[in-house]
Amino acid sequence: MGCHLKFHPTRAPRLREASVQRRQRPCLDCRKLTRNASRCDQDQAAWQARQNQLRGSATQRGYDSKWQRVARAAVALHRAEHGDWCPGWGVPAHASTDLTADHRVPLARGGTSEPENVCVLCRSCNSRKRDQ
Repeated sequence: MGCHLKFHPTRAPRLREASVQRRQRPCLDCRKLTRNASRCDQDQAAWQARQNQLRGSATQRGYDSKWQRVARAAVALHRAEHGDWCPGWGVPAHASTDLTADHRVPLARGGTSEPENVCVLCRSCNSRKRDQ
């Protein structure tokens, strides 16, 4: 029960060595130097809280108890048929224990939480797919 959508090629991610630190850059909000990508820890936490408030809860976005039941059933069925195997999105199929259910047609584009509109991907592929 994988996603049968058009796969998009992706560039191979650049791996950063653990011993290499990011260069310092100014926080977007307070201009204090930080090694984070855009904001210091304090401003990042405040920014994330604002984003979460604007975004709404999972239930408000349409991920209600019905979706949770359908998602659990889809992942269980996928594991029973294919084991811990992700069909991949933009990458070849691969082993993964972190499987998640995903809408084939996103809710934002008129999709539903019916089993026919659900596919299973690993968390990484699900993030890569976003709302496509």
